[in-house]
Amino acid sequence: MELTPELKKEILESYIRGLGLEPAKLTREELEKEIINYISKNHICVLSTANKNGEPRATAVDYHNDGMTLYIMTEGGGKIDNIRENPKVAVSIYSPHKGMRSVMGINYEGEAKIYTIKDKEEMMKVMGLFKEDIEQFKKEMKGINPPPPDLMKIIKITPKKVRYICFAKGIGDMEWKAE
Repeated sequence: MELTPELKKEILESYIRGLGLEPAKLTREELEKEIINYISKNHICVLSTANKNGEPRATAVDYHNDGMTLYIMTEGGGKIDNIRENPKVAVSIYSPHKGMRSVMGINYEGEAKIYTIKDKEEMMKVMGLFKEDIEQFKKEMKGINPPPPDLMKIIKITPKKVRYICFAKGIGDMEWKAE
């Protein structure tokens, strides 16, 4: 037996009903608002990339968002190498849970773009999102300067498809797609 989309929906709806709730019926706009609310409250995700040969890499990273778009600041590494070879990425954001009612999370499929100091306009636009992180780094790492600006990169992730689950609100794996 295979888990078809129809069977998956039936199973998830049975879980929601088992919690004494009715499955939510959200408009695209309502779902987008729920997603933005969730990603705005969380700031750690798992970024999954693959190189041109399909070799995967999953990295836990901090992020910030502007609406549905995610931004990650990094010095570089394997994720940057992979994105240069293959800009398709996946992102998972989830919350710890105990019991079915608190199951909540997001899976993103999107396109990543890398910005460097040479991309001044885009970098200046998003650096404000990271201001608190930079200040916290300076406060905690007394006497150690952040990496030089020309080493830093911003990964911008534009979502193509987002799946959201929140059993407490009756949302059992709803899908948002970019227009």
